[in-house]
Amino acid sequence: MSGLDLSRLAPSDAAAALRSYPRRYRAVLQPVKDDEDVEELAHRAGPDGVSGIQLLSDATRTLAILAEALHQITVNPTPVVHAAVVDATQRQWETAPPEQLDDALTLLANEATGMADAIEHVPPEAWTRTGTVAGGGSVSALDVVREAVRVGRAGLTDIEKTLRSVRG
Repeated sequence: MSGLDLSRLAPSDAAAALRSYPRRYRAVLQPVKDDEDVEELAHRAGPDGVSGIQLLSDATRTLAILAEALHQITVNPTPVVHAAVVDATQRQWETAPPEQLDDALTLLANEATGMADAIEHVPPEAWTRTGTVAGGGSVSALDVVREAVRVGRAGLTDIEKTLRSVRG
């Protein structure tokens, strides 16, 4: 994402950012909980053919893959991680998002806070550990965490853009 430099992002700051995402996503997608239009707007596709709930679901699924990669890199002596960890084109999801916005927001909250919890338990010396990316290359534990923050922020930006367009 242009303009977002995460090269100096510390693990503790990444955990704080991840913990903020459930609140921030909810504020964008469900600003008024009892508003009847919120659910319909979340499911309405924007000009690029993707809805806000789909973008939310994509971010959640990507966080799940990144959390698993972080786990593998920090506990496995020879970790191999999915190519989607470093290649956004590999992040294609075959399943539909949850039908209810509240369910989708709960899933995001579980993934984001779970990863934040995991970050807080990684020993300092493990941040430089690397995993082999399926298909070639390597990625460090710290780079995985920075990618999680980037994905979360990009998802918010994309959802805001989509909702602006569908509201007219």
